[in-house]
Amino acid sequence: MNRRGVLFGGLVVLFLTGSASLARGGAVYTSDGSKLVGTIERWADGKLVIVTEFAGRVEVDATKVVAVASAEPVTVQFDSGDRLVGTMTVDDTSGTCVMETALGPLNVQAGKVVAVWKAGDESPEVLAVRAETEKVRKALTPVWTLKIEAGGNMTEGNTDTLDARGRLDVNRKTQEDLLQFFLAAKYNERDDRRTTNEYRGGVNYENQITDRAYWYTRMEMEFDEFENLDLRATAAAGVGYYWLKREDHEYKTRLGLGYRHESFDNGASRDQGVIDLGMDYRLDVAPWMQFVHSSTYSPAFEEFDDYRLSVDTALLFPLKSEHLKLKLGMQNEYNSRPQRGIDRLDNTYYANLVFELTR
Repeated sequence: MNRRGVLFGGLVVLFLTGSASLARGGAVYTSDGSKLVGTIERWADGKLVIVTEFAGRVEVDATKVVAVASAEPVTVQFDSGDRLVGTMTVDDTSGTCVMETALGPLNVQAGKVVAVWKAGDESPEVLAVRAETEKVRKALTPVWTLKIEAGGNMTEGNTDTLDARGRLDVNRKTQEDLLQFFLAAKYNERDDRRTTNEYRGGVNYENQITDRAYWYTRMEMEFDEFENLDLRATAAAGVGYYWLKREDHEYKTRLGLGYRHESFDNGASRDQGVIDLGMDYRLDVAPWMQFVHSSTYSPAFEEFDDYRLSVDTALLFPLKSEHLKLKLGMQNEYNSRPQRGIDRLDNTYYANLVFELTR
């Protein structure tokens, strides 16, 4: 065969291939006279989706569709609830839509069509129910988060120092509630003499009343050798509100009533009813930085000038590993009536590594 014959044969193959590809697709005719050629993906919920070669997925308002053509068998559901299976063609001259079914050709009015999908596939109703069921399942499935936070430094020479701090958080979250556990510790030495020895732990529970409002209960315990504190236990309950509740931006406050017990190594102790005020704020400033802040203010019922204020503010920076972050922050703890010889304000500046796992 000469070159001209080979070239002609190639053109024939290309033509036939192109024709076959077009035959496998379909077309949508709209009320403004437009015609979109492609593969009809689905027609449901008042929208028709067609995948075109030149514009990708195109969504068309179903009320503007006057006719549909499909060379592939499709299932058509009408407003009467009846369903037919077959291919569809359109007469470009009259605009009549004809469906080739097992019962023979039938004229189809686009206004009576409520759904179209590929023959053999599940209907949009079934897919919608399945999607909603999956959404509910995910909402009810608890999300567990484990965080391990640690930092410290050590020096040797004219002054030997050891500073260590750590924190463990375990959270369980669903669409309805939030359960949090934490355990934290700080330990410092100067020339083999302890200067800080502090432990704290607690649990917090929130349950949604509405999408924004919630009730809560919490309990916290603390030991601090250099505050002469054997035990400080605080229990509180109340209500809270999410003023901002987005995936990347969250702000909530709480107000409740509580009870605080303190016992000291000199044998003294005191018990007080307290007001529990708190705030938590989180903002994802950028993919590489997150800002977090939390504060708790708890004055005594009888004397408002007898109070404790705890504030923690930090920036978190993701590292190369998706589970590791660098946390730079400042923690301030103020006790308006400390034991004799103890400062009211305790400031801690820290740089910690945070390891986080979510399941």
